[in-house]
Amino acid sequence: MIGVTAVNIDTGRIRRLRDALIEGGRVDAAADLEGDRPASRGTRASLERVAPFVETMYLMMMADDEVGALERDAIRGAMRVLTHGLLQDSELEELTQQFETLLHEQGVEARLQAIGSRICADRDDRETAFSLAAAVALADNQVLTEESLLVASIAEWYGVSGKRCRELLQELQS
Repeated sequence: MIGVTAVNIDTGRIRRLRDALIEGGRVDAAADLEGDRPASRGTRASLERVAPFVETMYLMMMADDEVGALERDAIRGAMRVLTHGLLQDSELEELTQQFETLLHEQGVEARLQAIGSRICADRDDRETAFSLAAAVALADNQVLTEESLLVASIAEWYGVSGKRCRELLQELQS
């Protein structure tokens, strides 16, 4: 990673975001009945819109080379929130398979650079991706050094200043 230092992401705001995403991502058998349906233009547009956020969260989940159920729930919950429930879990699985291939072919830094160049023009997108990554890092109630360093790297590649990182992490903490 390019010269980054670890970031303390264990704040009240990130804990609340994490809890909401995990709760929203829990598999509900009754609400999760998926039938085969062709991808509509809206579905494709939604997939394209959420892809940078989901990939950022996927990279965070893979930072410690372990895929935890709570991390998956957080990603699923974020995808449901970001698309207002339009996308099904099968589409999340399809996305994560694509991200796994890209990660193995290109590596973390190249993926962060690609995502960062895609979202850097929109401050809200940069900050949303940063916050979602921090929530995934905290999903299992512990933030490993690799995760903290990756959060810092995400901030750097996505153009979120150190000062803004601290503000985002402390915002709504009280």
